Amino acid sequence: MPSGHLRIASFNMQAGIGSHLPHHLVTHGWRYLLPHRHVHANLEQIAEAIAPFDIVALQEADAGSFRTSYIHQQDYLAMRTGFSYSQSLITREMGPIACISLGILARIQLDAVHKHRLPASRHGRGALESVCHWQGQPIAIIATHLSLRRSSRLRQIDFIAQLVKKHPAAIVLGDLNCEPHSPEFRQLMEMADLQSGIITPATYPSWQPRRRIDHILTTRNLEICNLRTLPILCSDHLPIAAEIRFR
Repeated sequence: MPSGHLRIASFNMQAGIGSHLPHHLVTHGWRYLLPHRHVHANLEQIAEAIAPFDIVALQEADAGSFRTSYIHQQDYLAMRTGFSYSQSLITREMGPIACISLGILARIQLDAVHKHRLPASRHGRGALESVCHWQGQPIAIIATHLSLRRSSRLRQIDFIAQLVKKHPAAIVLGDLNCEPHSPEFRQLMEMADLQSGIITPATYPSWQPRRRIDHILTTRNLEICNLRTLPILCSDHLPIAAEIRFR
């Protein structure tokens, strides 16, 4: 990596379901409930894509259930890519069928890890808050996946902003389910005094990206460089990636 840069990525991996064409939203629906033969190949693609990074946030990984043949997907990816540190939070359990989680993989030690349940009209949203030390300075890593409903997102954004304010430097990353022009996104940026890259790329749907709902945001003492998507088609989202450095 370039000297002094921290390589960051975030990916809503859709539990390895592999939707990457419009008709998959219908024809792959059964994969949310039942095992399928492509899950291993999709996990291998994800592993290859995230391997070059120092910190990766994962959304919609499965923590080991019937639909994934009881593979804990984040643990599998950590093993395949050699990430030394892994933290996850189960955000929604659907009996034995599905077990949805949020996670952080890191090559830098994660300290002071806190697992938060976010306010929502329905249970199932969370945030992982941790601290890594990079170039001798602490940086908070806050990974999250916000609700589809705006009323819930507004409450969740207030919660995330309070987390950011506790730290001298912070990176917020994940599927925020809102675009840069939305009131709740602007609220987060103002309340937490965050910044985004010059141009936030569209990530959804992966086959014809139009919506900018996956984000990497930082406090103003950090700089976001080379914000981009990664060309991997094994989810309905594209991964988003950047290099971060102190100003």
